[in-house]
Amino acid sequence: MNVVRKRRALIAAGGTGGHFYPGLALGRELARRGWQVLFIVKEGDISAHALDAEGLPYAEIPAAALPRSLNPLRHLRFLLKFFAGLRAAWRILADYSPDSVFGAGSYVSFPAVILAWLRGVPRLIHESNAVFGLGNRIAGAVCPAVALGLPVETDPFAGKTVMTGTPVREFIPPKVSREEARERLGLKLSAPVIAAFGGSQGAAALNSALAAAAGELKAEGLSFQVLHVAGKGNAEKTRLAYAAAGLAADPDLKLLDYCAEMDLLYAAADIIVSRSGASTVAELAAVRKPALLVPLPTSAGGHQAANAAVLARAGAALSLTQGPDLPAALARELRRLLSDGGAAAAMSAAYDKAGVPDPAGAASALADIIEGRKSAINSTEVSWK
Repeated sequence: MNVVRKRRALIAAGGTGGHFYPGLALGRELARRGWQVLFIVKEGDISAHALDAEGLPYAEIPAAALPRSLNPLRHLRFLLKFFAGLRAAWRILADYSPDSVFGAGSYVSFPAVILAWLRGVPRLIHESNAVFGLGNRIAGAVCPAVALGLPVETDPFAGKTVMTGTPVREFIPPKVSREEARERLGLKLSAPVIAAFGGSQGAAALNSALAAAAGELKAEGLSFQVLHVAGKGNAEKTRLAYAAAGLAADPDLKLLDYCAEMDLLYAAADIIVSRSGASTVAELAAVRKPALLVPLPTSAGGHQAANAAVLARAGAALSLTQGPDLPAALARELRRLLSDGGAAAAMSAAYDKAGVPDPAGAASALADIIEGRKSAINSTEVSWK
């Protein structure tokens, strides 16, 4: 009796949400289609917890980000980790013998994709940001197809890029109503809600700036609520910032260090204030909320500014620069949106012009490319020959 061997996919992903969740979502989709899936993550990567929780198999390899300093010791450490990671990835590819390798753009995906090329294994990378990271810029040269999460201004792989969008968490867009979300979060049904969060890399500057802006607007008599996720370790400092703005006892302020139910936050919000990581921008495209984005100025290659620009060019968001003028800029734009419902509605409608595919179909589109099918999103068929 002949036993049909399952097709095998090797998925290299990890680090930030924008570099992990596309791989996780693709893994789920391929498993649903009958594939055997194995993940590669960095040693000690926090994403391993998510894989453990879902019972998904993974292997760990040494990996480190390319140093952005001139310190020779850091570069030596990077090279040692890099070559150790190459050796580990080579053993995994040899033992697992995948039919396809997928890289989600993190530095852990680079060795897997390069080695897949050397071994003649079909391979695909996904760039979730609006500007290519260094690893993807190199790995993309040896891939027959490159998937994009956002439109990119400068496309080094024009002719073989496929716009798929970036998969988002399964509870986005929210399945709960605005009213139910506000009730569960302890918010009023009447007053507008400004929801703020900083993302995985933190946003102390955004936290303090929003507190100052909220204090200014409350002093002017504007009615609104603030649902602010300060980030783990930042709640107390943010609470002090609101106290300095005169809002220590304001009943319309709800301050959290962490929010496990982001679907409730999105459903309850009228306006979003946040960083502009790839996952956040993809989720905003799904929920279509007016957004004031404050790109992290130290993001690699300025990718957060590029991500924010995608939505800002369409009119769905405003990109504000972090600096001394940020509190005044936030106060100005929030005042305008709170006072003019038409402006907020126009920003929501502008998502149609952003050129970002519906994230709900992104995992299926990536799986279609790997299987050589025409994607329902972009009608593109990719040959692995």
